[in-house]
Amino acid sequence: MAESVLAEVVAGIGKNGVADFCSKFARSTGTCETLLKNALGQCLLPGDKPIVKQSVHLPATDTYEETWQLVVQGRTLDGQKYVSDFPIVLAAGVPKAVLGVYWTGQGYGRNMDDPPKYTVPPQNACPR
Repeated sequence: MAESVLAEVVAGIGKNGVADFCSKFARSTGTCETLLKNALGQCLLPGDKPIVKQSVHLPATDTYEETWQLVVQGRTLDGQKYVSDFPIVLAAGVPKAVLGVYWTGQGYGRNMDDPPKYTVPPQNACPR
């Protein structure tokens, strides 16, 4: 299920670019828009489809909902390597990406103040 959500998001970018990306693919639209704005401000666009390095099921807790978390690895359009978390939750019974933006080395974890050490963020790709 989680990998099919990732495939849908990747295909959507390939077809439509980032226009309306967050409203189409992310459950947390506001956070997605912030992450997307930051990525575009650094000229970071996704390259080819990432590969899934790990898949983890995180059960619900008192604070967090049940989550399926993929660890994805790929390259940005300019060729830089990234490793990011790609969490998926059920939104009204439908699997949906929490953040959607997968090509920035974003860690999810359950504590955003202490992202996992395995994440690899690409550097600013804008011409200087």
